[in-house]
Amino acid sequence: MTRPILTIALFASVLLSVLLQSADGAGADIGDHILQRDAATDQIPGLWLSDLFYRALSNFTLRRADGPACRRQSALYEEHLSNHTSWAVRMQESWDRYPVGLLSGNTYQMGVYDECVDIRYPLKGQYCLSEIKVIPPAGRDYSFKRTEDLDDFGNNHAWKTILGWADYQDQVPRNLFHLGICIPDGCSALDLQTSLQREFDEAFSPEQFKTVVRVDPIKCRVREDMYPYDTPYYVTWWIFFLLVLICCCATLHHLIRISYQQNTNENGEVPSTFLYEFSFIESIKTLLKFNKDDKMHLISTLKVMTMVFVLYGHKLFALFSNPISNPKFIENIYLNGPAIIVTGLNVVDPFFFFSGYIIYTSLSREFRKKKDESVWKTLSMPIIERIIRLLPTYCAMMAITAHIVPHIGDGPLWPLKSWEEAEICKNYWWTNLLFISNFFEVNHQCLLLSWYLSCDIQFFIIGVIVVYVYTKNTKYGIALLGTIIGLSISLPFIITLWTRRDGFDRFPLPSLLFMRNVFLLNESYRPSYMRATPFFGGLAMSFVVERLKEKKVKFSQTVVHGGTLAFFTFFFWLQFYGIVFYERNRPYYPLEHALHSTISHCTFTVLGIWLTMSYFTSGYGLLENLVHSRLVAIMGKLSYPIVLVNLNVMLTSQSSQRLPVHVSSRYVFEAYLYDLFMCYMAAIVLYLIVYEPFAKLTKNLLKGKLMPIGFSRLYFVMNRSKSFISSTKNGTSIEKTTTSKTIKKDLTIL
Repeated sequence: MTRPILTIALFASVLLSVLLQSADGAGADIGDHILQRDAATDQIPGLWLSDLFYRALSNFTLRRADGPACRRQSALYEEHLSNHTSWAVRMQESWDRYPVGLLSGNTYQMGVYDECVDIRYPLKGQYCLSEIKVIPPAGRDYSFKRTEDLDDFGNNHAWKTILGWADYQDQVPRNLFHLGICIPDGCSALDLQTSLQREFDEAFSPEQFKTVVRVDPIKCRVREDMYPYDTPYYVTWWIFFLLVLICCCATLHHLIRISYQQNTNENGEVPSTFLYEFSFIESIKTLLKFNKDDKMHLISTLKVMTMVFVLYGHKLFALFSNPISNPKFIENIYLNGPAIIVTGLNVVDPFFFFSGYIIYTSLSREFRKKKDESVWKTLSMPIIERIIRLLPTYCAMMAITAHIVPHIGDGPLWPLKSWEEAEICKNYWWTNLLFISNFFEVNHQCLLLSWYLSCDIQFFIIGVIVVYVYTKNTKYGIALLGTIIGLSISLPFIITLWTRRDGFDRFPLPSLLFMRNVFLLNESYRPSYMRATPFFGGLAMSFVVERLKEKKVKFSQTVVHGGTLAFFTFFFWLQFYGIVFYERNRPYYPLEHALHSTISHCTFTVLGIWLTMSYFTSGYGLLENLVHSRLVAIMGKLSYPIVLVNLNVMLTSQSSQRLPVHVSSRYVFEAYLYDLFMCYMAAIVLYLIVYEPFAKLTKNLLKGKLMPIGFSRLYFVMNRSKSFISSTKNGTSIEKTTTSKTIKKDLTIL
């Protein structure tokens, strides 16, 4: 009896010990899980970000500001707010204390700008756009794996969406916020910055988070803050007013002359005069002039097509550098394309290629004719003519940017977008006149696209020398051009490899807020020696095409169209390869970057070589009907004014916005069409008033073809008198009395 009892007792004790050990193990696992969860929770603040903002801003005033005037006005504001006085309540409700849409990237909480600055009494409302950056404690990991669905964050904590969505070139930072605040005008930007920093430190320090507050003085404005109306402003307006007046008077006089000739049945051609160079009639004739048999229409067509894409890219820049409420629209472009948008910073290369191609056809005949002139005069005249033709329009746009544009808009971002551009032009306009702006820092570059004109003139000067040598000695010319092309290909490779800089021109999303930052990051984008291949490739192609024409070489249409398809395929493959440089955490391969820095400027060059060779030797058959278009020819003549005006038009159309916009494909397309139309309207005005009149005037002055209007009239009368005498001697049927009276009338007018 005792043995079974002992056996059962022993079995029970063993079973109990096993159960206790299992329970201890399970308890340990449960305890470890709880500790891990607590550790993970310790990394996450107990309050959501918007709640922390509200904690800091719910009762925010500048009562503790350093400036006595600011403290006095803040006390007045608090007193009237407690009594619900209208102006104080308007000041309070004009800005947000609880930000919304943070997870979707709505980092601009701008409030109501006009409600703030419209406050005039007993103090003025001042609107300030502050920057607040949230920085997590060191050592904490908030990263998460992004999927192709930008709205799919899985089970990630919301704080990870904010803090893990930063420091990537393909994402808009979620931890950098722009908060519009309405404060009394007696408070300075520094008063606001120190007060905000103090409040945010108190709100975020319990969560072991740090914030950095920055308030730029240029982002603080009252209604009366205007760009100064200085003397250059009035001088600029008067100059343009006089230009318009001269053009109108010249057009009126021209119309009277045309009407007079029609009424007297006279067909004599009136010689050019100083005044008629400004006639809208002459300028419009030149703009509308069209020769359907001109083979150069291909270049005009390709330039217009390239310009359309360039303007679309600039519109995207203008949109994305201003507040938007759904940045995931842009992020989706970086993630899913189209790739041409993020790899297309070399899209201006076709303009260099066509400039190189045209220079030989326009100068070779002149150089062959001028055998007796000195070398220096022969070389300098084309350069002087080109610079003089470009400068009037160039100077006009610099003056408009520096003195007119800052006064035509308003808004919380307007000073940042336009006033700084004006100050840069006021201080560094001389770099544009010398065409060396591409060698200065981008923050010292008047007009964002002036680097292009500087490169073009620098290439043109070298191209003139090459063409001259080629026309005098073909072998030396080919050797010189071959050397330059070899240098233009090898220099980008060597410099990129030596300096270990990026060989791909890209524009990170965090830098899009200020367009100059994009160029600042791309060291190889603006120097002419880094992108000379297209220009000299086009110049070499003009030599080749001339030889092919002399030998009457032609390709079949099968070769032409098949080669075009093959070259386009090759072009797109090379162009889209740049998308790999946007991959996150991609290692830096010096050789890959060095090769790409060279190849990226050969893509359009190789395509242009085939297109020009095929078109000018063999043609494209029925496709040529698309090239010979009057509208395209007109748009091609406006290319230079478009280059100058487009960014000003697009930036001013966006920079007055008060609130973030919701961007969609339809919105982008409609905004682009509007700005495209406005760009061409502005370009037409600039063409008719400045570009064409001064281009004709300088050209004729250099050639000595102009005479004052009185002398031209005398010349016209004398020619008619000679014609009358000649007709009388030959016995032609003519009424002498009528003709003599007409001559007397002309002399009276004279």
